[in-house]
Amino acid sequence: MLSRLFAFLFKRQTRHHAAAEQRDFEALNHLAPVKGASAAIEIPPPVQSGNRPDEATNRSVICREAVLNREQRVAGYEFMLRKGMRDRVQAQSRRIYHVYNEVVIRNLIQFSIHTLLGHRQAFITVIDSFLANPLIDELPGQGIVLTVLPMDDARDALDPVLLVNRINELKRRGFAFALEECFEGAHFTLLAPHISYLIIKTEQHNPTELIQTAKRLVRPSGGITLIARDLQSFDDFELCSRLGFALFQGPFVTSREDWTGNQAGPQTLHVCDLLNQLRREVEIADLAKIIKQDAVLSYRLLRYINSAASGLRQPVTSIERALMLMGRQQMYRWLTLLLFGSAQLSPHAAAVQESALARGRLMELVGARAFTAAECDSLFVTGLFSMLDLVLQMPLPAALKPLNLPEAISAALLNNQGPYAPFLDLALACETLDPDRIEAAAERCGVEVSEVNTRHFEAMAWVQSLQV
Repeated sequence: MLSRLFAFLFKRQTRHHAAAEQRDFEALNHLAPVKGASAAIEIPPPVQSGNRPDEATNRSVICREAVLNREQRVAGYEFMLRKGMRDRVQAQSRRIYHVYNEVVIRNLIQFSIHTLLGHRQAFITVIDSFLANPLIDELPGQGIVLTVLPMDDARDALDPVLLVNRINELKRRGFAFALEECFEGAHFTLLAPHISYLIIKTEQHNPTELIQTAKRLVRPSGGITLIARDLQSFDDFELCSRLGFALFQGPFVTSREDWTGNQAGPQTLHVCDLLNQLRREVEIADLAKIIKQDAVLSYRLLRYINSAASGLRQPVTSIERALMLMGRQQMYRWLTLLLFGSAQLSPHAAAVQESALARGRLMELVGARAFTAAECDSLFVTGLFSMLDLVLQMPLPAALKPLNLPEAISAALLNNQGPYAPFLDLALACETLDPDRIEAAAERCGVEVSEVNTRHFEAMAWVQSLQV
């Protein structure tokens, strides 16, 4: 009943402000261009099951930022349109934010967000009145956290009673709710009893303010989870962790320091040696002898080859047999993944490894039309190794030196040159959320932005299937 009432109210509001919505949508189109847009753009209708996504959805690049827990493992993602767009849209009208919310959520529905989550959560920022949009009902509910923002523009605002009733209805379906930088006032008073998360933008507060805010908001009995956003350094993470924050976002995950003088450990060098042996095409029997000298490596190899995904009828107990079944190409990929697991020096190595896997997989998928299967493997390795310095905590040239990589991979990683460089730049652009860089890199790679979006979600789903 409430869903039908909200749908009616939303449609009435849309008709009432049609002209203003057209102007607002054109403004949003300037921020997230719609492919083939004409001057007569209308507000896109809510998505219905089975409908094809509109051009705005196809053209937009959905970006994600990892949300880490105290153990610095990925607990979820915040999904948004490109860097800074949410803040720019927030400064405009309520109606244009409706359009922004529609484009984000249409993408998440189109790419079946539930397949990307597993045990994780998806954080999506919406304005309060957007909860009336029937699109919300297309989301899976469980695992979805809606950050509800108030808008200064009071037009089209929902009645507070209807808003609270709608929130309670969605909570019964598994949704959770958050507030961002809202710790007092009418909006906080209204929604505080119904929220599970409070988001603090740490860059807007000095350490004293953070301490005072945490003391005021952390409840001994629990019930509210504090999220620290925009953390710049690991020191910031440690401070917020001590203050009672439980979830963390920001560039601190991939921040680099001066690691001059750090050296790779024995296990890392051992894996590097195996990779070099593979490239020199040594005999399988010789590879097996090397692996047998490492009990842990032997165990991992047999566990991998006997996993359910391999579909073998009989378990493999021979190292030589395992290597023959894998083949050199698959063995090389397995070892590159193992290289990340061999050095857990980085305090957030698990999150870095997940990002590196997504980067490599995205490059591999986007490059499938332009390269052979073997070259696509090299694209994957390029993406994966582009973050090797973060895991090993060594300068990238030093981390790559023991690997004796092919020239095409080294040129892309160290000099941004060669055939793989545009694809690495595209993967980096998707992470930095720079719209101009994304479009320019996609053009150099010979793909449409819509395909980048599709491959990005496919890469995320693939990483999730690995249960990193």
